[in-house]
Amino acid sequence: MNYPSFDHFFMVLGNKRRVRILQLLIKQGPMTVTAIAEKLQIEQSAASHCLKHLLQCHFVTVNQDGKERIYAINEDTVRPLFEQIEKHVQTYCVKGCEHWE
Repeated sequence: MNYPSFDHFFMVLGNKRRVRILQLLIKQGPMTVTAIAEKLQIEQSAASHCLKHLLQCHFVTVNQDGKERIYAINEDTVRPLFEQIEKHVQTYCVKGCEHWE
């Protein structure tokens, strides 16, 4: 196993804004950076910075539509990953991790 890659993977997911962007894209589908920033009530530059990291680790994809860049989750891996995380949280963390809310 290549543990330095694991480190980078979890470092990218260790940021609440990045995780919230992924959750938003899973729930609402592809969006522009402007729409993401508005929905999460963060500055567009902050959303862009998060998306840069998510793109580098292939958590999201991007398509150009005219002048707009449309971001979407990597359906092959992110949705199944987040489903497993949700299952784990609901089964094991709900009562033990309430302090994180």
